[in-house]
Amino acid sequence: MTRQTAAVLLTLTLSVSAFATTPRSSESIDWSKAERNYVAALASDNLGLRHSAASYIAEYRLPGAVVSLISVLQSDKVEQMRMSAAQALVQIGNKEGLDAVQDAAMYDGSEKVAKFCEQLLASEDGSLSLK
Repeated sequence: MTRQTAAVLLTLTLSVSAFATTPRSSESIDWSKAERNYVAALASDNLGLRHSAASYIAEYRLPGAVVSLISVLQSDKVEQMRMSAAQALVQIGNKEGLDAVQDAAMYDGSEKVAKFCEQLLASEDGSLSLK
């Protein structure tokens, strides 16, 4: 098999795979179930899973997760998780969540987290890099 044929087959396979895994429409998504799953994932021992859950909660702006995100912001031992929770809360835009981020900007024990929260609140769209 030539390289060109292999490249065409690989491209075709990836295209078909991407199409097959793409949801047909957002109408078929049970958002309350998704929200419950993301909230459950926030309590996982797996840091990557917790971070992804916070990111998806922010992306889909799931207001039912605000209380759990506030809990993460206030008590998670990992700075990056507190920052992810803060970013999600700002993106959701709920007053209770924004108040929690304001509190973290003033009182979080980590200067890094406090400064990040302060910058988040000052940004127009609530998006900063978590580096």
